[in-house]
Formats: sequence, structure tokens, C-alpha cells
Amino acid sequence: MRRVFEKSCSSRNPCAGFSLLELMIVLVILLAISGAVFQVVNLTTERSSTEQTKLDMFQEAREFMDQMSRDLRLAGFPNPRNFAPAVSPALLDPVANDRRVGVGLVKIAASELWFEGDVDGTGNVSVIHYYLDTSTASGCPCLKRSQLPKIDGNPYTGQTAPSYQVEVQGVTNTNIFSAYNDGVQQTLPLDFNSNGATIAALDTIQAVLSLQAATMDPKTHKKPSTSLVTTVRLNNCSLAASGQQTSCF
Repeated sequence: MRRVFEKSCSSRNPCAGFSLLELMIVLVILLAISGAVFQVVNLTTERSSTEQTKLDMFQEAREFMDQMSRDLRLAGFPNPRNFAPAVSPALLDPVANDRRVGVGLVKIAASELWFEGDVDGTGNVSVIHYYLDTSTASGCPCLKRSQLPKIDGNPYTGQTAPSYQVEVQGVTNTNIFSAYNDGVQQTLPLDFNSNGATIAALDTIQAVLSLQAATMDPKTHKKPSTSLVTTVRLNNCSLAASGQQTSCF
């Protein structure tokens, strides 16, 4: 008959297994590894959120610049040259006051751009305003845009008050718009009634836009920022004055 031997644990003959100290060491190592993994995951999540904020901010600014460029290229269209000699009913005198005619630039200042043109291809002239609201309410400082139908009246003093909508939030610069004549930067502000000759001589508009996000980067402890520049060559003539570089007459 086979004899069965039972093995007893003693100080001279210890049982096989892990001691309490070994288990504690293993737990400490596991906690350290888990902490490192979670730290990497948390950092990756934070960086992803920050990069998404930067991308959204840049995309918003890029879309604004593209829209402004498209609008500006149609400033001054249609003008009297686009009408048949015998228009019925006849164009108003002065023709700049006629709602069917886009006069081009109406006003340009460091924080404001105002012009007329058929910007949506409907055959109707719109009055376009871009305006920097420097207040701190509702996501501002921000750039706003207004588009309203032109009415018969003086382009600068006889039009409907603008109705703005927010286009870009978090704007940090105030000198946004600048104007050029043959590469020479002009002193602003300029408007259709007071500076007609200078307005009619402008051939290029430039916009510089600097933005800052509302949320802080958890790594750098700074708010992400970006800056864009766009330069638009004016395509159509101006009705602000006669005999100037971009005049219709």
C-alpha cells in the first residue's frame, strides 16, 4: 500500500508562495505603472482638446476671411457701366443714390469696413458692414457682419441702420483693416462723402485678424492664439469720385 506523506510548513521547511512583502512590492509596481498610463491618457486627452480648439478657432477665422474676400471682390458691382444706355426706369441723379447700383467702398476704418455690391448673385445690391465690437459681452470682442438691401439714398448717410450678426469671437487686435493705393498705405478713416477722391483711388484692402481661444491650454497655462492675413485686390470701379484710379467715370 502506497504511503501518503503530508508536507507541513515550518521555519525549516517553508511552504512555496508569495510573502506579504512581495505582494506589497507587486502592488506598488502595478500602481506606479497604472498611474503612468493614466497620466499619458490624460495628457493625450488634454492635448487633443487643445488642438481641436485651435483647429476650430483657425477654421472660424479662415471662413470669415474667405467670406470677406468674396464680398469685397464684388464691391462696386453692378455699376453704371453694366446698364444699357436707355434704362427704364432711368437711374437716379446722382447715380450713386440708386438702389440698383453698387458704389463700391463706402467707409474704411481700422475696425470697420463698409461697401456696396451684389454679393449673392441675385441682381440686388446689398450694403455690407464689417464691424469690430470691442465690448466684453457675449463672446466679444468680436467681428460682426451686416447685410441689408440697398435703398435709394446717399450711400453713407441715407441707408438703413446695420443689423449685425457675430462672425468671429475672441478678436484681440483692433487695427484690422488697411487700404492701399499703388502699394502706398492710406491714412484711415476714409468715407464716401468726405474722402471721395481717396476712396476712388484705392485698389487694395488688407485685413489682419488675431484671435485668442476662451479656454486655457492645461500644459502651457496660456490661451491658444492664431493670426491670419488676407489681401484683396478690388475688381470693380468706384462711384465715390470721378477721374481717380478706380473711378467709374
